[in-house]
Amino acid sequence: MQEIEDAIVIIKDSNYFDAWNSVFFGVNVVEEWKYLLDNPDSTDVYEALGEKLHINNVPYVIVSEYISEFFRYYNKSCNYHKIKNNIAKAYLNKKLKYDCDLLTEEISKKIPVSLNSKKDLINAHLIWMQSFISTITGTPRFFELNPKKCFVGKWIVQENAQNLHPKIKELHINLHAMAQSAIRMHKRNDYAYFLLLYMDILMSSYQIRDIIMNIYFTKRLSSIYEDLLTKEGNYFQLRADMENKNIAGTLLVLNVKEFSKINLLYGHDVGDSIIKQVFQYISELITLTHIYRIYGDEFAIIFPQENKDYVLKVIKRELEEKEFEANDEKITLSFYGSITITSVDALERCEYGLILSKNNFGEISDVDIIQSEVLQKYAKNITITQELRLAFMDNRIIPYFQAIMDLQTGEIVKYEVLMRVIDINSNILEPSDFLEVLQGMYLYPEVTKLIIKKAFEIFENSELEFSVNLSFADIINLDTEAFIIAILKQYPETAKRCTFELLENEVIHNHLEVIEFFELLHSYGVSLALDDFGVGYSNYETIFKFDIDYIKIDGSLTESILTSERSRVLMESIITVAKKLQAKLIVESVSSEELLNEIFKMDVDFVQGYYIGKPKDSF
Repeated sequence: MQEIEDAIVIIKDSNYFDAWNSVFFGVNVVEEWKYLLDNPDSTDVYEALGEKLHINNVPYVIVSEYISEFFRYYNKSCNYHKIKNNIAKAYLNKKLKYDCDLLTEEISKKIPVSLNSKKDLINAHLIWMQSFISTITGTPRFFELNPKKCFVGKWIVQENAQNLHPKIKELHINLHAMAQSAIRMHKRNDYAYFLLLYMDILMSSYQIRDIIMNIYFTKRLSSIYEDLLTKEGNYFQLRADMENKNIAGTLLVLNVKEFSKINLLYGHDVGDSIIKQVFQYISELITLTHIYRIYGDEFAIIFPQENKDYVLKVIKRELEEKEFEANDEKITLSFYGSITITSVDALERCEYGLILSKNNFGEISDVDIIQSEVLQKYAKNITITQELRLAFMDNRIIPYFQAIMDLQTGEIVKYEVLMRVIDINSNILEPSDFLEVLQGMYLYPEVTKLIIKKAFEIFENSELEFSVNLSFADIINLDTEAFIIAILKQYPETAKRCTFELLENEVIHNHLEVIEFFELLHSYGVSLALDDFGVGYSNYETIFKFDIDYIKIDGSLTESILTSERSRVLMESIITVAKKLQAKLIVESVSSEELLNEIFKMDVDFVQGYYIGKPKDSF
C-alpha cells in the first residue's frame, strides 16, 4: 500500500494531470490501484474504470500517460502490460459505442440544399468508419480496405488529385494503411496500441469529410460572384476586387430613379431588359472599365482615375438622354450617382453619396470633397444601426442595474434599470455608443418595451424598488403607452415599487396629454422622477407643470460642486425648490468619498454613482 501511495503522491505533485485531478486522484485511488494490481484479470473493476474515464472525457493519450507514470514510480514487479491493456480494452468498449452514436448523428445532420447531390460522397468516410467500428465490436460489416477501391478513393481518381486539396490523397492513403494495422493489433488483443491508432483513424475520417465539403462549398461559392441577369460581376465580386486590390481607380455608383415604377408599368421582364440595356450602354460610354450590378437597380463602375472629370461631365447626361426599349415604346431614365477614389470603404462612402444625390435632385455627389468627419459619422451610424438590429433579433439587448443608496441609512434601497447591448464579439456597449442612433430607428419603441418588460419580470419577486428610463417621445407614442398600461395591469404589486425616470432632454409638447398619462401612472402606484435636472430645456418649468415624485440632479452639476461655488449655489436652490414641492432628491454621479461626504451635509435623500456602485448585470 505504501508503494502505491508514494507513486500517487509523486504523480500528483508533478502537476502533469491537474485538469483531471478529480478523476485520477479521488479519495479511493489507492484502493483502486491495489485492487487492479491484486486482480489483473477482474472484468468488473476494469469496466467501471473505463466508464469513469470515458464519462469524464479524459483523452486516452492522457490515460495512457497516467498509467505509464504510475508504473514508472511503482517499484514492485507486476504485470504492467496486462493491466494497461485491460484498462485500454475497458476504455475502448465505452468509446466505440459513443463514437458510433456520434457518427450516426453526424451522418443524419442536414447539409446545405446546394450540396444534397453530394451527400453520399460527403458522408462516405463516416459510413466507412461505422463499418470499421462494427467489425471491431464483433458485428462485421463490409468496408473496403483498398484505398483505390472505396467510394472516396474512386472519387479522388476521377477528380484528379492534382486539382483537389493537396492533403486529401495523403490523408486517404494513410487512413487505409492505419486501418489495416489497427485490425491486426486488435486481433492480437493489443488494445493499448490499437486505441492510439484508432484515434488517428477517426480524426482522419472527419478531416476527409470536411475537405470534401469545403471543395464543393468553394465550387458553389464561385457562382455567388456572378450577377444572374447581366452575367457580370455583382456586389460580392466588387467587394472581393476592392478588398484584394485587384483594381484601382475611381468608383462610380449609379442608381436608377424610381425603377420600381417601370416594373409596375411594364412588368419585370421589361424591367430586366432595361437593366441589361443600361449595363450595355455604360460599357460603351466608358472604356477600360469594370462594371458590376450590385443591387436590383444599382450599378458600380470602376474606371481609371484620370477619367474622373470626363465621367462627371458626360455619363449621367448621356444616360439620361438615351432612349431605352420598353416593348414598343421608347423611354428615358433618371439617375442618382456618387463618385469617389477606390479604397477599402469606397462603397460605403458612395452609398452615403447617393443619399446626398437624392437630396440634390440627382446631381452626382463627389464624395472625396465631403468632410471626412461627416462621412465617418455616417459610416459609424450605419454600422451601429446594423449591430442594433442584430442585437435586438438575437436578444442581446439586456438590462443592467445601478444601485441607489438611502443617504440617511446607508442602505441600497433601489436600482436604476439601464440598457446595454452585447455586440457580436461579446463586448458590452454603453448607451453613449448607440443611444443616439437607436432613438432614430423604428426599433426604439420596441427596445423600450423590451427593457420595461424585463425589468418587471426581474423585480416581480424582489422587495426592492426600481426605476426605468422613459423619454417624452416614449410617452407620446400610443403603442408604447398602451404597452406600459398593460404591464402595470399584469404586475400590479410590482408597479407600486416602480419609478419611471423622465429624460429631460427635449421640449415637452402636448402638456395636457402628458399630465393625463402621468395621472394614470400614479393611479397604479407608479412614481415619477425627472432625470438630469439642472440641464436641458425645461428645467423648473417641468417640475411646476407636472406632479413629480423624485428629482435627479444631473451628474455634471454634482461633479463640479467641489470646485465651483456657482454649482453649489445651483444645487442648493434645486434642493430648496424640491423640498417645497415635496419631491425627493437623488444626486447622480457620486464618484468619490470626498463628494459623498460633501453631499451628506446637504438635505438630500438618495445618492447614486460609481462610488456607490457601478452598473452591473445583476443585483
